[in-house]
Amino acid sequence: MYALQVMPISTLFPDYKDAFTPCRPFPSRESAISWLQMIGRENKFVLVTKHSDAGRIKRRGRVKLACERSGTYRGISQRVGKGKAAKIALKPRTEEEEETGGLKSGTKKCGCPFLINIKENVDSLWYVTVICGRHNHDPAKSLDDHSFAGRLDKGEQVVVVQMTKGNVKPRDILNTLKQRDVKR
Repeated sequence: MYALQVMPISTLFPDYKDAFTPCRPFPSRESAISWLQMIGRENKFVLVTKHSDAGRIKRRGRVKLACERSGTYRGISQRVGKGKAAKIALKPRTEEEEETGGLKSGTKKCGCPFLINIKENVDSLWYVTVICGRHNHDPAKSLDDHSFAGRLDKGEQVVVVQMTKGNVKPRDILNTLKQRDVKR
């Protein structure tokens, strides 16, 4: 008989640690995040902010970026109780859901371990440390139809606001954005 051989993550998927390691620190938090997200898009991965702390008087700022597929699906939450004593809890599963294995829904989450830490140092520069450079899934084939990567950037948002104030039809705003996107 043939035995099923399970390959560890380390041999299945490449390590992206070198791609996400900059050669020098960044002058600002925003520049570090935008550079890392750009590198992620080049490698067909989307990075999201997992945790962020702006820092206070005696504490420096820090940010954790993770793959959008990190973590697990948490289910549907609902309020339990009334008034100030109400708490948010996961919706209990029905008997039918227990028998069939749950709702017929999908999720992008697959517990991806990829994680990057960005810390502000005493010299007010932002240093990037790749905690885990491996993904446990293949890169996206294309980011064109991707929900997070397809968001409007700051410049596009400004164009939309200005055109909306100028009473331009939404159809024409969309056409303008598409023309700008083709030029890039």
